[in-house]
Amino acid sequence: MPKNDYSHLKFQVLQEATFCICPYSKRELVSLYFPETPTIDSAVSNLRLWIKRNGEVSEKLRETDYRTHSKIFTPQQVRILVEIFSEP
Repeated sequence: MPKNDYSHLKFQVLQEATFCICPYSKRELVSLYFPETPTIDSAVSNLRLWIKRNGEVSEKLRETDYRTHSKIFTPQQVRILVEIFSEP
């Protein structure tokens, strides 16, 4: 029985970074969503505007007791952001 020779095939291993639905500090999460923004404070402002301008996100976050000046996003809040805005 002849052996199959697969040496002519090239296999490429793709490593895909997976985004974790877990608690994030606000600064940590905005740095993922806005990596090109020059300052963290500007990135926080950008995310705050996204949330404010999207009624669905605002309402869902409010239901989780989210406050504008919260320092940490819970996994539930991160999931809401990812569902609406997609992964960073």
